[in-house]
Amino acid sequence: MTKPNQQHKEWGTSYGEMVWHEFTKNKFIVVWLGFIVLLFLLAIFAPFIANDKPFVIRIDGQQHYPLFRNLDAADYSIFLAATVGLIQILLICRNRKRIDPSIRSGVLWRQVFINTLIIIVGITLLYVFIPRWLDATDYKSMVASGKASGAVFAPVPYGYGRTDLKVREQPPNKQHWLGTDDVGSDVLCRLIHGSRISLSVGFVAVGISSIIGIIIGAILGYSGGKADFLGMRLVEIMMAVPVFFLIITIVAFFPRSLFNIMLIIGLTTWTDDARFVRAEFLKLRGQDFVQAVVSLGLPLRSILFRHMLPNAIAPVLVNATFGIAGAIFIEAALSFLGFGVAPPTPSWGQILSLGVSTTGRFLWWLTLFPGLAIFFTVLAYNLVGEALRDAIDPRLRQA
Repeated sequence: MTKPNQQHKEWGTSYGEMVWHEFTKNKFIVVWLGFIVLLFLLAIFAPFIANDKPFVIRIDGQQHYPLFRNLDAADYSIFLAATVGLIQILLICRNRKRIDPSIRSGVLWRQVFINTLIIIVGITLLYVFIPRWLDATDYKSMVASGKASGAVFAPVPYGYGRTDLKVREQPPNKQHWLGTDDVGSDVLCRLIHGSRISLSVGFVAVGISSIIGIIIGAILGYSGGKADFLGMRLVEIMMAVPVFFLIITIVAFFPRSLFNIMLIIGLTTWTDDARFVRAEFLKLRGQDFVQAVVSLGLPLRSILFRHMLPNAIAPVLVNATFGIAGAIFIEAALSFLGFGVAPPTPSWGQILSLGVSTTGRFLWWLTLFPGLAIFFTVLAYNLVGEALRDAIDPRLRQA
C-alpha cells in the first residue's frame, strides 16, 4: 500500500508549494510576514497581555479568576475565529499530502465554506448568549490595602478603559512604558487592544469586498456581451467616486460602531476584485475544460465557483493583502477624524488624534507610537502583497 508521503512525491510539487518556495526566497519578506504573525498573536491574546483584571486573586480566603470572568463575546469571537483559522491551515497541510491534486481544490473550497459558516454562526450565538459583565472593581487597590493577596496580573497591568486623571498626559516612564493619554489610560495597553480593531476591520472589510467583487466579476466575465458592458459601466462609475470621502459621508449618517465601519468599507472597495475576476473569467470561458462542463449541463453556480474560480483566484488573493492595508489605513483615518469607533474602545487613529492636548501642548508619544504602529502594519502588508504577486506571476519570479 502506498503511503501518503510516497503519494505526495508521486504527484509532484503542487502550485501552492511552488508559490511558497518563491515567496520564502526573500528572507527580508519572511521577517515582515513574522511581524504580521506577531500582530495576530497580540490581537488574539490581548486580554491576557494587557488587562487590569488579575488572572487569579485570593479574597477572604477564596480564589477568584476575574480576568476569565470578564471575557466578553468579542473576546470569544476572536478566539473562535483564530481556532477555526488554525484548523483550516492544518487541514490544508494535511490535504496537500493526502489528497489527489485533481480534487484538492474542490475539497479546499468546501472546507473554507464550512469553516466560514461555523465562524458566522458561532459569533452570532456568542453575542446572543454571553452576557456583558461590568466589573469596576479596583483589584490593585485591594491588594495594596491588604484586602486581597496572591494576585497575578497580566504583563501590562492596565485596562484600556480605565482612567486615572492623576497620571494623565505623562510621557513614557517606568510605570507606563509608552506614557498615558489625556484621561490617564495606558498607551501601550490601548495600542495592544487597538490592534484588534485594525486587524478586524482589515480582514472583515476585505472579506466582504472580496465576496462582492468575486460574485460580480464572475457573472460579468462569464456572461460577456451587453451584460458585461453595462456591468462594467457601473463598476467604472463606482471607481470614479472618491472612496474615502464616500465612506466619510456614509459613516456620518450611521452610529459609530465597528460593525458599521467594516460593512461600509467592504461595500465601497470591491471594484478592483470585480475587475480582476472578470478579466480572468474572460480568458477562462473559452478554454476546453469550461466548454466541457458547460456541455455536461452543470448548473451555472458549479461552473463559476467550482470549476472556474479556483483558476482565477490568485489575483484576488494578492489584491486582498493590499486591501487589508488599505482598510487599516482607512479605519485609522476615520478614527483620527472622529468618525471611527467610539471611546473607550481603543483605535490607533483615535490615539493618534490625541497628540495635541486640549491645552495646545504637543504630546509626542501619542503621535509617535500609534503612528509607527500604523506605518509598520501597512508597510508589512504591502511588502507581503508585492512578494506574493511576484511569487504567483512566473514573469516576475526570481531566477
